Amino acid sequence: MLIFLGGEGPMRKLLFFHAPWCPPCRFYEKEFISFLEKIVGEDKIQRVDAQADPFTAEKYHVDKLPTVVLLDGETVHMNRTGAIDVNEVANWLKGA
Repeated sequence: MLIFLGGEGPMRKLLFFHAPWCPPCRFYEKEFISFLEKIVGEDKIQRVDAQADPFTAEKYHVDKLPTVVLLDGETVHMNRTGAIDVNEVANWLKGA
């Protein structure tokens, strides 16, 4: 179970579902995830290898890779395969 607690309770988090054999995942990580880490910090982003952790992938209904899931505590805010608006996601993760 993934629960992320900040100083005052549940925090917003991005889960990045990928697999080592997935070329689009590597591109996605380079173009979106690494950039987001610089903006919001590494503590807001967790990489999940869907092949190594299929139970977590199933819990969040991940059936394609790469997939991004935005969590507010345990509540899913977004589950998306494909491109994301990095600035919109960064603002959401920061609570703006």
